[in-house]
Amino acid sequence: NIRRMGHCAPSIMQTLLDINDIQNTNMVLYAAAMAGGIAGSDMECGALTAPLMFIGFRNNNLTAISEKLDVISKAQSYVNEFTAFNGSSICGKIRQGGIPACMKTIRNFNKPFSKAAKSPALLSDKVKESYSLLLKTFDDNKFHCAHNVLNSLNNNFIITKELFDSSWVFIGGIALLNRTCGALTAGVLALSSATAKIEKSYLRVAKMNRLLRNHNNAAMNEEINNFNLAINNSEELGSWFRREFGSVTCREIWQFDFSDKKDVENYISGRCMLQCSYIAKKVAQQVNTMI
Repeated sequence: NIRRMGHCAPSIMQTLLDINDIQNTNMVLYAAAMAGGIAGSDMECGALTAPLMFIGFRNNNLTAISEKLDVISKAQSYVNEFTAFNGSSICGKIRQGGIPACMKTIRNFNKPFSKAAKSPALLSDKVKESYSLLLKTFDDNKFHCAHNVLNSLNNNFIITKELFDSSWVFIGGIALLNRTCGALTAGVLALSSATAKIEKSYLRVAKMNRLLRNHNNAAMNEEINNFNLAINNSEELGSWFRREFGSVTCREIWQFDFSDKKDVENYISGRCMLQCSYIAKKVAQQVNTMI
C-alpha cells in the first residue's frame, strides 16, 4: 500500500481495512490529509492518527459514558505504545531520521496498535471520574469539538456517519489528552474528504520519493500525488489556526489537564466550552472558504 499510495496515513488506513476485510474507500480519503502531521509536521504523525480514526470507526454508536471511556482507553493506549515504540508521536521528530525512519514507523505501526487493542491500559478511578464529568457535560450541552465543525460545514461537504465515527476519538485534544485541538482535526478531515483522490501508481510514488530524497519541494505538487492537495490544504489550515488562536493544542490554549477533576471543574465553571464552540465555528467558516 505504501509503495502505490506514497503517504503514511492513507496507506495505513487501507492496510487496516485490508486486515479486517473491509471495503471502504471513504476512510482512506478521510485519512489522506493526516499524512505529514495532522496539519503540519510539528503535529501528530499520520501513522498514529489513521489507526486512531480506525478505532473510532470500529467502536461507533457510543451512548453510555462507560462505552466512551473504553474508546478513550484504547486510543490513549495506542498513543502511549506508538510513542514508546517510535520515540515520539510528532511527525517532524520522526522525520529527522529521513525516509528510512518514516518507513520503519509505517511498516511497524501494527505492533503498537495490536498491543494497545489487545491490552489497553486501564484508566484509574480518579481519571475516570474526571473524564466522566467532562464527557457528561459535553453530552448535556450537545457539544463535541470535532462534530461541531462537521455540523457547521456547507453543502460542498458530504458528512457521512463514518466521518462522525472516525472523528469522535479526537475529542478534547485526541482522546482527552489535551493535544491537537479536535476542531482543527475535524477541519483537516473535512478538507480531506472533499479534495483527496485515491493514489495507486507505483511509478508516480517512486517519482515523488525521488524528489523527496533530493529535498525537492515539487514532491508535494498536486500533480505528483493524488493525496497532495489534501495534505497541502491541511497545512494551510494549521497555519491559519496558529495565527488565529496562538496554538494548536488544548493544553496550551486552556492550560488545563482533563485527567484532573479540579481542572475539569475550572474548565466547566469558566464557560470554556463556549469558547471551544466559537473555535469550532471559526474553523468551519475557514474550511468553507477553502473549498
